[in-house]
Amino acid sequence: MVQAPVRTVFNPPGKQHNNSDSSIVSVAPQLPYYVEVRTDSLITFLLQVYNFSDRGLVQKWLLARQQTGFYFEITEHLHLAFADQRDGKGTKYWWTVYYDDFERRRIFNNIKIQEHSVKTKLENNLLTEKFLWNGLTFRSETEIRIARALSSQNITFFANVNGFIALNGLPVTNYDNKDREKAEVDFLVFHNQKCMILEVDGVGHNQVFQRNWDCKRDRIFLRQGISTVRFSAEQCYGDASKVVEEFLQLFN
Repeated sequence: MVQAPVRTVFNPPGKQHNNSDSSIVSVAPQLPYYVEVRTDSLITFLLQVYNFSDRGLVQKWLLARQQTGFYFEITEHLHLAFADQRDGKGTKYWWTVYYDDFERRRIFNNIKIQEHSVKTKLENNLLTEKFLWNGLTFRSETEIRIARALSSQNITFFANVNGFIALNGLPVTNYDNKDREKAEVDFLVFHNQKCMILEVDGVGHNQVFQRNWDCKRDRIFLRQGISTVRFSAEQCYGDASKVVEEFLQLFN
């Protein structure tokens, strides 16, 4: 009886993108959903996808790819990207698995974690593309240019921050008497012991619905002493360094 050869390497078929730390990785809109998983869960999932049995070899393959910019097309329906080490030094690494309806059942059966949608729907249901850079997720190359400019100045910032804002005591702004409302800012920037918001306004901000929401949100933040500074997407894309220079001057 001839035994099957022992596999000594995990070499999965697929298309790998070898990007540098400063590269942009476009991950949408071709795959509309994603989940985020730790390394252990990802190994279990890849063993099932590739009908492979050696966890150690899969772990070794992932270890060599724990770097910003790694993006792997497993199939046209299933992609994999390195995310970050969000829980601090010495903790597990996180990965992002992108997929479409074709792979949705397998994802649900093998990865027990909340599903996210790559799509961001405004009033006109436009699809917003996602980009990865240095472990952060952005909506455009324009935003990444601002992030690079801030990073080059050693500025502390958070990108695409989600949270809730209080609406009580605002007779005009809070017309429907809600307690709070979810909001997202492009960049929450800390400098000179102060905090301000930098917004990159694209064409979607010209819509009446979005413009009214922007004004409302800016007033709510201002009530807490947080100013919002808006630049057009054209300005941010064309000369991000000057945009950041002018923005930082406003902290003085």
